[in-house]
Amino acid sequence: MSQETAIVRQEEIRKLEGFCRALAEALRRGGLGPENALAAWRAGVAAECTRCGISVSGDELFALSQPPAAEHASAKIGRLRLGDCARSGCESYHYQLTFKVDGELDWAGLLLQAAAIKQEQEHPAGSSAVQRPVGSSLARLLWTSRRARRLWTALAAVLLLLLIRQWYLGGRIPLIREPEHFRVDPAPGEEAAP
Repeated sequence: MSQETAIVRQEEIRKLEGFCRALAEALRRGGLGPENALAAWRAGVAAECTRCGISVSGDELFALSQPPAAEHASAKIGRLRLGDCARSGCESYHYQLTFKVDGELDWAGLLLQAAAIKQEQEHPAGSSAVQRPVGSSLARLLWTSRRARRLWTALAAVLLLLLIRQWYLGGRIPLIREPEHFRVDPAPGEEAAP
């Protein structure tokens, strides 16, 4: 009787698509074709949200590793591509990935290779090893964070409502020039119209 074991790891949701792509590349480099790779994902990989518990199948994770296409499109995959949980409204930041060790594939080795591929993609050998300034990572966080997106949306809505209110009440809208009304004197010999 063989006892089935599993490798469990936690991955940030916003980095899940990149991780899946790196793992798919590791499987490809390991000699698996697309059909065999899909079968390996289906049989050996699953994910679950650490907060709401929604499960994501290996088939859906494989679709996440592929470029966006109509045949792989679903609401769950779309939310995962955006860096959000597959369940609408869940505020989780992590997924728990489970890799079933069955003897056919060396998932531990593939995970190490995927980490190397991801590192290679993030820091190509030809590029300089200079760290990005903190300001750029902060700016990226302010544009990609779910809470920041909600804050920017709310701020834009408030500004739009204030602008509409100002226009409705007849006030001057900043940066928009009001039309000028010119008064022309009649030419000599012509009478002004009443």
